[in-house]
Parts: sequence; C-alpha cells; structure tokens
Amino acid sequence: MSEEEKGFEAKIKSMYSGSTCACQTGTLEKKKSSLKTVTCRKCGKTFKTNRDADLCWKCEKSKNNP
Repeated sequence: MSEEEKGFEAKIKSMYSGSTCACQTGTLEKKKSSLKTVTCRKCGKTFKTNRDADLCWKCEKSKNNP
C-alpha cells in the first residue's frame, strides 16, 4: 500500500470515527521550516532569518543610517 493510499484510508476512517483532528489520524505532515540560524559577522549575535543576510537587524540598521 502506497503512502498516498494510507493517508486516504486514514482520512476516511477519521471521517467515520468522529475524529476530526489530523494529528490523531496520522495524516498531519511536519513541514520543514524556512528559517535558518545565522551568526552576525559584525557583533557575533546568533539569530534566525529566512533572508540571505549576514548582519543582524540592529547592525544592518546602523550600517544604513550612520
């Protein structure tokens, strides 16, 4: 039985068992986060971002506004 068939079967069973929560049926998939951990090259602070940045927002702000 393929993964798609298993998911469909679990969804059908949940509809008839009265359970509506996807986490109880096993059909809920964990999504990968788009955030990555970056260390600021200026101050050394570690932060999470989804941009291609190597400066934290404070250092980036001070760089743009001298």
